[in-house]
Amino acid sequence: MTKKILFVCRGNSARSQLAEAIVNRDYAPAYQAFSAGSSPGHVDSRTLSTLENADFTVDALRSKSVDEFSDVQFDYVITLCSSAQRECGVFENCRESLFWDLPSPTSLSEQTFEASLYDLQKRIDLFVTVHNENNDLEFDPLVLHKCLSDHTRLLITLMIFTEVELSVGELCDALQEPQPKVSRALAVLRNCGVVTDRRKGQWAFYSIADQLPLWGIDILDASVKSMKAPILAANQLLNQSQNRPDKHG
Repeated sequence: MTKKILFVCRGNSARSQLAEAIVNRDYAPAYQAFSAGSSPGHVDSRTLSTLENADFTVDALRSKSVDEFSDVQFDYVITLCSSAQRECGVFENCRESLFWDLPSPTSLSEQTFEASLYDLQKRIDLFVTVHNENNDLEFDPLVLHKCLSDHTRLLITLMIFTEVELSVGELCDALQEPQPKVSRALAVLRNCGVVTDRRKGQWAFYSIADQLPLWGIDILDASVKSMKAPILAANQLLNQSQNRPDKHG
């Protein structure tokens, strides 16, 4: 059964809109998200551009008041700022109320919106993992085969496997694919547990997840050998890339 989440921040212009978009794209149909504000205004244009650049659909996003949802029963209400928590208090029509005090990006730069998107993706991924009612920790072979059935996702996985860790920009140059397409593929691979990521400044770096079992590593190893030509070509493009950040310094 689909669980409903309401994300709340004061203006419903940035953080709560980002969270709504993440859940509805990456975690449906298990979850359905809505967003609202204690003092709503309008959706910040930088919120929309950040989501569009990451290949999210923004047509349905609008600023809404919490009063619009007074008669809706939610499984979770997640408040994203202290001012909204003070103004809204405790929601009665929900099974569980949570408070994530995340910094607002609206008075800062475009890069801060991208960082907020990344932070929310990580926080929501942890939230879904913690609230997963399926306690079977075995890695499902069907999940891996389904993730690797897409050509772009397969090449991304194999490039990360051979290079140990790569950024989005490096993958775009190596595979000659646009950033939104690569980011969308990485989101699927991350949600399936195939890759994991870490952030260093403005960069996000992706590597193969530690939870991938040995039989999964064997599949990747065999796939690299069977796709030697495209992997070598991608590596040559990678070595020519101007988007190679310092991963350690």
